[in-house]
Amino acid sequence: MSLSIEINDASVRSAIQAVYDALGNVDPMLKEIGEVLIDSTKDRFNTETSPDGTKWEANSTVTLLNYAGRFKTKQVARIRNKKAGTGETKQLRTQIFYNVSNGELELGSPMIYAGTFHYGAKKGQYGKRTPWGDIPSREFLGLSEDDRESILAIAASYFSVA
Repeated sequence: MSLSIEINDASVRSAIQAVYDALGNVDPMLKEIGEVLIDSTKDRFNTETSPDGTKWEANSTVTLLNYAGRFKTKQVARIRNKKAGTGETKQLRTQIFYNVSNGELELGSPMIYAGTFHYGAKKGQYGKRTPWGDIPSREFLGLSEDDRESILAIAASYFSVA
């Protein structure tokens, strides 16, 4: 499964183009941006919000019961208080990576269910039993306003004279 999100923010694209025009190689700058975006993307799992600030839907009762049964959890209160969409193993939040090559930055997760988490899925979309219920979209990839400001500041720093 492949997940691709293209950022079409004119200010961000213009700043990156200006650095490229001045320096030719934007890969070092993109690596800095990648580090910032990894942190902000992982933070979304703590705040349970999409890049635009929309709050994620809580896990359904069906999902919570599935976790309790699958992981033999006797602490029902702990399961009941689970954060929205964080999963029992918390692997998705820890598996966010970036790659920079030839002036392009890619950010994402190798987890097979990353696309379903981001876009959501209807009950039975992948067969009779998966998913066991509707999964709401919980967008975790993309630029927040803070991300945008950080990227513009990073780009500007490449023009400052030491």
